[in-house]
Amino acid sequence: MQSMQFDIAAARNAQCDADVEWATRHPLESVGYTSRFLTTKARDGSDLSIKLSHPTSLRLNTRALEGPLPVLFAAHGGGYISGSHTSEEAWMLWPLYDAFDLLIVSVEYRLAPEHQFPAWIEDAWDVLQLVRLGDDAIFSGLEFTVDLEKIFLAGSSAGAGICATLSQICRDRDIALAGVILNVPMLCDYRLAPVSGSPSSYERCCEALPHTRALLWVWEMLAPSSNISADARMSPLLGRCLSLPRHAIFVAGQDPLHDEGRAYARKLEETGVSVDMRFYSEMPHHFAQYWELDATKTFWADLQGIMRGWLAI
Repeated sequence: MQSMQFDIAAARNAQCDADVEWATRHPLESVGYTSRFLTTKARDGSDLSIKLSHPTSLRLNTRALEGPLPVLFAAHGGGYISGSHTSEEAWMLWPLYDAFDLLIVSVEYRLAPEHQFPAWIEDAWDVLQLVRLGDDAIFSGLEFTVDLEKIFLAGSSAGAGICATLSQICRDRDIALAGVILNVPMLCDYRLAPVSGSPSSYERCCEALPHTRALLWVWEMLAPSSNISADARMSPLLGRCLSLPRHAIFVAGQDPLHDEGRAYARKLEETGVSVDMRFYSEMPHHFAQYWELDATKTFWADLQGIMRGWLAI
């Protein structure tokens, strides 16, 4: 398989334009949510943006909710080279805003190639710790309480890979999580993926959908052939799955990442982890960003149904 040349600056500019347009057409207030932004420091002194989204007082009062809100920690997709708070709202978070009352904490982690692995893991972990430990910077000024015994992780693509890694780190440190949501997850350097069958989903989908060759380029940029890393923090499919929290995994049929999503679900099941995997035949990697598709409507219903069961409501 051959990768492609990729213009990161152009991709980021296009993402920024798309974010502005999308946010203008989809204000959080339309689903009874509001948000505020915080800035914290990365380990190298860089600024990290944190977005806190939660139900408005009107929504909470209208529903006469009692008890603390669960917390959902979100990591955006974008191949570790792009992505934003807003892009993940369009990809996966919106149906959660629409159906549930949650405190959603999103982080814009440091990106490659300006920053090298494990920068994005460090950033996500550090912000997750601010959440888990009830840091005043996160929780001051909230008009409701939160349930720090109910912290969920959720992400799409590269963000799902980050969440998979975080779940393994939490397990190793005896930190309990309420559940992990992995949407079309990016879980392993394709040159190391322990998947069987020919052709692989990378081979099938990169031929059918040439723009998906960008995923090959991302891995070759992150880890050139002379420096391929089997570090499970970069490729959590290679990590241990024993004693991980329950998972929901969403896999698209025409996605280069199809094989690793299925492989991770099997690996979790084989070690006794509760897994709910949903499959969307013939759908490409980004299908859930196109809300008019029947498959996206099914994805929304699936995601909401799983979350409703996890929250026991």
